Amino acid sequence: MAGVPSKVRVCIIGAGVAGLGAAQRLIEYGIDDLVVLEAQDRIGGRVHTVDHGEYHLEMGAQWIHGEEGNVVFQWASENSLVDQEMSLLQTGAGNTVFVRQDGETVEEEVQNAFIMTSANISESLENDCDKFSGSIGQYYTEKFKTENKWGTLGEELLDWKGRFTNCVEGSDSWYDLSAKGHTHFQECPGNPVVNWKENGYQNLLHHLKEKLASSRLFLNSPVKSINWGGGVSKASASGCKVMLTSDKVIHANHVIFTPSLSVLKALAKDMFTPSLPLQKLKAIEGLGIGVVNKIFLQFAHRWWDDNCDGFSFLYNLQQVPVTITKENWEYGLLGVYEVFKHPDMLCGWITGPAALVMEQISEEEVAQRCVAQLRRLLSNKFQIPDAVFCKRSSWGSNPWIRGAYSFRSMKTEAMGVKAADLAQPLLDSNNVPLVCFAGEATHNCYYGTVHGALETGWREADTLIKHLKSVPAYVSVQPSLVRKRYNVIIVGAGAAGIGAARELKAQNINSILILEGNGRIGGRVKTIETAPQCVVELGAQWIHGEDGNAVYQFASPRNLIHHKLSVDGRGDFYAENGRLIDEHLVTEVLEEMEAADDTCKTYNHNRQLKELAHLSVGEVFHTKFFKYLASCKNDGALSWKLKMAVYYWCLRWYRIDNACDSLHQLSASCWGNYVYCPGKDNMNPKHGFLSILAAIFAETRADLQLNSEVVCIDYANEVIRERGVYVRPDGTTYPVIVKCKDGDEYEAQHVIVTSSVGYLKKNTNLFSPALPKVLQQAVTSMGYGTIDKIFLEYTDAWWKEDWEGVQIVWTSDIPDFERKVPHTRLHDGSSEQMSKYWIRAISGFDPVFKQKAMLCGWIGGAEAVYMEGLSEHQVAQACTKLLRHFLNINVPYPKKIYRSQWARDNFFHGSYSYHGVGCECNSEELENDLNTPVCAVSNDGNKVPVLVLAGEANSRAHYSTVHGALQNGIEQTGHYVNSHRRLHGGHIKIQSKI
Repeated sequence: MAGVPSKVRVCIIGAGVAGLGAAQRLIEYGIDDLVVLEAQDRIGGRVHTVDHGEYHLEMGAQWIHGEEGNVVFQWASENSLVDQEMSLLQTGAGNTVFVRQDGETVEEEVQNAFIMTSANISESLENDCDKFSGSIGQYYTEKFKTENKWGTLGEELLDWKGRFTNCVEGSDSWYDLSAKGHTHFQECPGNPVVNWKENGYQNLLHHLKEKLASSRLFLNSPVKSINWGGGVSKASASGCKVMLTSDKVIHANHVIFTPSLSVLKALAKDMFTPSLPLQKLKAIEGLGIGVVNKIFLQFAHRWWDDNCDGFSFLYNLQQVPVTITKENWEYGLLGVYEVFKHPDMLCGWITGPAALVMEQISEEEVAQRCVAQLRRLLSNKFQIPDAVFCKRSSWGSNPWIRGAYSFRSMKTEAMGVKAADLAQPLLDSNNVPLVCFAGEATHNCYYGTVHGALETGWREADTLIKHLKSVPAYVSVQPSLVRKRYNVIIVGAGAAGIGAARELKAQNINSILILEGNGRIGGRVKTIETAPQCVVELGAQWIHGEDGNAVYQFASPRNLIHHKLSVDGRGDFYAENGRLIDEHLVTEVLEEMEAADDTCKTYNHNRQLKELAHLSVGEVFHTKFFKYLASCKNDGALSWKLKMAVYYWCLRWYRIDNACDSLHQLSASCWGNYVYCPGKDNMNPKHGFLSILAAIFAETRADLQLNSEVVCIDYANEVIRERGVYVRPDGTTYPVIVKCKDGDEYEAQHVIVTSSVGYLKKNTNLFSPALPKVLQQAVTSMGYGTIDKIFLEYTDAWWKEDWEGVQIVWTSDIPDFERKVPHTRLHDGSSEQMSKYWIRAISGFDPVFKQKAMLCGWIGGAEAVYMEGLSEHQVAQACTKLLRHFLNINVPYPKKIYRSQWARDNFFHGSYSYHGVGCECNSEELENDLNTPVCAVSNDGNKVPVLVLAGEANSRAHYSTVHGALQNGIEQTGHYVNSHRRLHGGHIKIQSKI
């Protein structure tokens, strides 16, 4: 241990994610006088990735849990380390088979019904947990008594649910889990089980220790004691003395302690001198942590069915042993499930006392016992070979870990402790932080997760940085700020931004920078590759029209458009229970709605705008349809009912198509503003929509900075002309300063902001000073909403080859998404109703271009926003149930699901714009035009455009489309181009042709 320094500024104990994260943050701030001590012979702590075959195995942390707000996902996604395949493999929640102790398999219908019942209880718990003082297990048990339709089988399924919950929460028993404490945890929205690409969580570890010198990291260096002085007097406030088990002593000004809660439970009372404060000791005792282990079993060949993800074990509750021993620990197995990227391998999950007993047995015997269990349960269906490979985790018996991850227990609740008590630093008499505590258990809401652990490491590093900055001797090493300068900065790399960049190049304007907050270009064009030559469009789907369409004009001569056209909102119209509605009846209603549509368009040319200003499309449609229905005097009751139902479907379809919550939000007088480009509709890009934008971008000369979120656009109101450019009155600074979240700043002669109207509505403080009132009013008055898509991918198509899809027509209990149509169930948007009725907002499912077995479901409005907050598993379940209900066939569960989440994306806050009631875009005295430039006044009295907005919402005729955004981006460059020409002599007219 001669290499361990005897004196450092900061000593970090533990080289898990929290410890490495703390070291990373300190080093980035210039504090490298530190040491990281790790008791084990490897870094990572409870992250332990091992290579196996062409992929890897995660012995500890398995998935990235969630996307939005998850710092691990953010970094991994930005560095293309996230596997895009959405998979439920190894979770126990995919296409698994439930097997009872006698080998009987549970029918799929019963299994699905139980899952739905369980989901309903979970939702009820979310509403009740604040006022329920018992455990989660107690809550489920009480609720299930009235829901159990399956007798003994139901009790076995509930027992499995309890064991599953233990795996998720890290508890020995779900009767230990506090229902009230459950509210502390927050899930990051998005996929809850994101898989890594190759190398797994090792990627994160390598990143975190990238700047940590090897001379500062010491493995096999357990700590025996920490003397922190206690701050009794100023003389004692001289830092900490850390003693290793080798008796080597390190004097440190500060310590960051990151070992697990289990280690603290075992060692805290003896490790710290003076003793820890009473409240911290209570927190260590009161917070819960258990054991969760994995058993990986590989076979020479896959012996289970291709459409089976694994097996969940149900036990005869009369025979489950009270005491777990080495002879019966298999009763603790939740089940065995296929491993991601290892199709010939199963993973067994085991928790609690059974997991601890399993750790005491050799891996060879573990493999034999697991295979024997499988043969006992499944020998009547499969020939099960011996396992050729077995590897298991042993977190409970690892002396430097002693458990899995923390949770809020009934004891936590009874003792009144919380994560903040555990995280509270130990201070000396001068309030100097001597010992800081990090690790997943110290996180208020992300406990039990890797991203939670990482955030706590950063948190405690920031605590020390804040203190050290206040110390006079501390010298900041932050580099001085030097702004790069550009002629034009474009905010956003969507269609408008890329179009503007290309046009500027065509006008010989160089020195262009595009700042994009996301880690990709495209904006609301988001193409995901699912297989060779196959894509999913999570954003813009088709090219609409030819003549006057800037996208078509660029793509067609470059052979980027496929000859095959798509359709939507067509195919078979089905009512409940497989009742196909007569196509003549459907056509008749659709024609009436098209006539109502045409009527609205005529209002666009009517000069009596004051009378029409507050007339909505919803009102016109309602009047026209019910006038038509009144004329159908010879219809029978069934025909009348079906026509009503198809009408309601039309309202849903229009609602989705226009990204609004209700057709009563849409202005009838502005309905005709939108101009359809003549020519073919619903044209498919050959290689995805993004390929077209990428081709346009390739013809620019712009610099591109991804992951560069703009937080402030500071523009000048006054400028002077100086050496061929405009500058602020200080004589040097360009008119606009653009500040990014990462601290980078840039200067520009002119800025084009292409952010969505939804983003501008949410980020009113983006501009300094605020936008002129006319632009503020234009942003505020523009309608903007959400449309989402749900893609269901199957192993094989279960529909005929030429099928155009299914449209969902509710004939009874119709939810009133319009809120003004009679004879329908009120849909008030409440959480309870939304959970039941969001699925009814889906208009239908269409086959997807070039995909052999995929359907796309369409949904809009508040229900789309609600859907975005559900897990992909919940969405897939609900869609499957919906299709089965309407087609009256056993539709299979999809093998994979993709869905958009535009409302939850903080860079968009929705999908696209619409012209709402009260819109004044037809007024002859139009003032609130989004295309109005923001100008500074020069010293010669001229107005100099320094800032413009651009995007689809700016296009009066082609709003909500990619070609509208592209064309407007081109047109909005004219303000700067003409200003630039005037400055240097000359004038040019933007032709607005791609």
